[in-house]
Amino acid sequence: MLTALIPFDIMLCRKKMTRFFWVFTSLLIATNCYSQIEQLEKYKNLYTTIDSLNKLGQPFLVDSLTVKKVKILDNQHPAYYFAEVGNLLIHLKFNDAAFAYYLGMLRFRYYNLENPEYHSYGDGAMAVSLQYGMGEPVNFYLKTNIDNFRSALQFSSRYFAENDYTFFSKKKDPEKYDSLIVIYSDMIKDLETNREKYQKKWADERETLIESINKSIKEYNDMTPEQKEKLKNNH
Repeated sequence: MLTALIPFDIMLCRKKMTRFFWVFTSLLIATNCYSQIEQLEKYKNLYTTIDSLNKLGQPFLVDSLTVKKVKILDNQHPAYYFAEVGNLLIHLKFNDAAFAYYLGMLRFRYYNLENPEYHSYGDGAMAVSLQYGMGEPVNFYLKTNIDNFRSALQFSSRYFAENDYTFFSKKKDPEKYDSLIVIYSDMIKDLETNREKYQKKWADERETLIESINKSIKEYNDMTPEQKEKLKNNH
């Protein structure tokens, strides 16, 4: 069983993250899930919050306290980076969360490539689960500002290059460790080369999502009290 391979405190963190990001997964599973109407409203409000931050025009910055916390996480299993991502998102520290997420992805990739005890049903499955669960909200934010997206990748890859993963040192395979940095270099180049394409694609995705949310909210509000109660009981 996968759960038998995961320390209890990591499992607890994942449960907290799952609870907080239910809105993201619920939208993917069923956009018209009326019992989540309040969460859909919060999803719309999140766009408003992010738009307000983007209008400030501030450069991509990461809190020094977050960097210090990450240095501590460098001594731990890579899953702990994602627990920190969840905590940062809860406090609306989007840049910090993006840094921790993309650094955590590199750490987990290296760990799974070099770990002699790697199992696809263990750390492999955990990495995919955390990538999906944390990647959704992080990229939800980054796709509203392509410059922040590029900066997050640059900041994360630079930290990765300059700071060894002491939990599972790059000394085990320096060539493979350094090769992972190329992944983000290619992503950055792609964002720069195809800037307009991505901006249009993400804007269209946002418009479609908002339309779906508004439709769900309207249909729910048009229901009779009896219909709402029946729906509530069915969930």
